[in-house]
Amino acid sequence: MQAHLDGSRPLGEDYVTRLCHVAGNFEAVYRNGVFSRRRNLLAQAEAATTLKDLTAAVPAYVLEDIAEQMQLAKQPFAPLRRLPAAQRVCGPVFAGSSDLGGADADFITGGLLIDCKATVRPHQIGTAQVQQLAGYLLLDYDDTYRIDRVGFYLSRQGGLITWTVPDFFRAIGARTALPTLRAALRNHLRQARRPASGTSQA
Repeated sequence: MQAHLDGSRPLGEDYVTRLCHVAGNFEAVYRNGVFSRRRNLLAQAEAATTLKDLTAAVPAYVLEDIAEQMQLAKQPFAPLRRLPAAQRVCGPVFAGSSDLGGADADFITGGLLIDCKATVRPHQIGTAQVQQLAGYLLLDYDDTYRIDRVGFYLSRQGGLITWTVPDFFRAIGARTALPTLRAALRNHLRQARRPASGTSQA
């Protein structure tokens, strides 16, 4: 993959998609500790299984689905891809991520925090998803990423929906300044991790 990314040995788009899908199956195990035996390629793996075996087992419909999503992403992401590399961060980790056991977002591009949703029912995005987006914003305790906009990218619809941070806070009913909210969350999470007074630690 490194040789592909630096251009010294490009891989075919189909094979890159297969590799990404296999990597996603490993990520599901890493994040959840378990995986659905019906939906994860690793359920087919044995001691002798190779990467070639796994990539070959990626279903055709997966390749078609991802190719369609990549095509839809070209227009909304075009201006973001033109940003300098330092302003395009994939999987950003925040100062407060460790307070939640490790939390990483999808993208931050030029101060825009993007949470990607691959749902086929975008109308069902609701309070939990909005709170997740707000949580990422607040976990940047020290304002490392200089986030000034937030948004959702709907990968199966090709829609990028964004708000400025002030507009986003107004929409969810928050009236307190961002630095104050970040400090309050940090104090709350770290207070919750402290052992209760008078208890002993093994």
